Amino acid sequence: MRSSALFAALLPFLATTAAADPPYTPSSDSVVLERVAVPRLPGTATLSELRESWAVQPKSVPAALAYARAGVELNRREEDPRYLGYAEAALRPWWDRINAPPEVTLLRASLRLARLDYAAAEVDLQALIDSSAPEAHAARLTRATLRLSQGDPQAARRDCEAASAHVSPLVAATCISAARGLAGDANGALASLEEAIAAADGVTLGVDIAAHSVAAELALRLGKRDAAQRHFDHALRRMRAAQTTDPGLLASYADFLLDQGDNASVRALLAPYPRQDTLLLRLAMAMNGARRAGDSAGAASVDEYVARLAQRFREMRERNDGTHLREQALFELELRDNPAGALELMKQSWVKLREPIDARIYLRAARAAQQPDAARPVLEWLQQTKLDDVRLASALVALNEPPPPR
Repeated sequence: MRSSALFAALLPFLATTAAADPPYTPSSDSVVLERVAVPRLPGTATLSELRESWAVQPKSVPAALAYARAGVELNRREEDPRYLGYAEAALRPWWDRINAPPEVTLLRASLRLARLDYAAAEVDLQALIDSSAPEAHAARLTRATLRLSQGDPQAARRDCEAASAHVSPLVAATCISAARGLAGDANGALASLEEAIAAADGVTLGVDIAAHSVAAELALRLGKRDAAQRHFDHALRRMRAAQTTDPGLLASYADFLLDQGDNASVRALLAPYPRQDTLLLRLAMAMNGARRAGDSAGAASVDEYVARLAQRFREMRERNDGTHLREQALFELELRDNPAGALELMKQSWVKLREPIDARIYLRAARAAQQPDAARPVLEWLQQTKLDDVRLASALVALNEPPPPR
């Protein structure tokens, strides 16, 4: 489960909810509450306007936050680190300030999490949690996402429960269920989350997609493919109806299809998203799988995609960007036939990211490299968390077997 990616979709909602002022009651019916603008598609035009507004008042907190939040959202959708740079530039006047405004501190922590700068993010989140600011509750949920990414379900659940009285029931249920599922109670977590989903009404897009994505992952751990398909279908319908992109959801569903050998569906699903590295990687894997099965129609495209991904990973290394080590390991394992390189990358990634998908790739790389002893950190983590996942169970059984022929 891509916990950090899933809950990243919730953070703008949580931040604005936590920081909201008390409800305003107009003094008379003649008061104009809002002038509704003509709807427009979100994207760079909107970002450009926000940048112009920020540029004329760079030390205005509302202007800087609006521009930075747009950058964070566009980075989430496009997986383009330039947008993170824009957001960081907007917060530059407060970047090194210990006593920055609470809403700035919360967004700064999210940016640091996106860069995997966990130590600095922890300082910001702890400061908010210890304060009386409304952002303290969003900070707890943000820290829960960090704990999930680190593979620490007990700490994540404590933060989820501490914040649960201050957020919607579905947000609380999604957070707690994600933690329960990582701690070996996938069955109970799925039942509770599905009950919360059924009871929810008027759910916002990010919250709805996150809830169904977590439910789909929990179902997959239990081997309930039909249930997972239903949750994926719902989340994808919401995403498409909103004309937006959720790379975490798309990658999770693509992995589900790849596990079943359904390369054709992956190609249809991901063909519109060549810009996002995580999605281009899975598209290339599907096309490579089809080529191995005798379908040479897309052979040239596979080679083109592999070259493009190699260039992108090379550029990441040049700028010391370690946020895609997991994807680079999968690239080396599946598209470059380099299991030893994939294993080394997973060793590096495991230091910070310990989600079930990381464990699966780590075990596969160790088996393919014929180094089963190298998987000891994963085995120890599984013993600590009590994680129950039928896919990991299969990988563990296969760990000491010879790798399959390529």
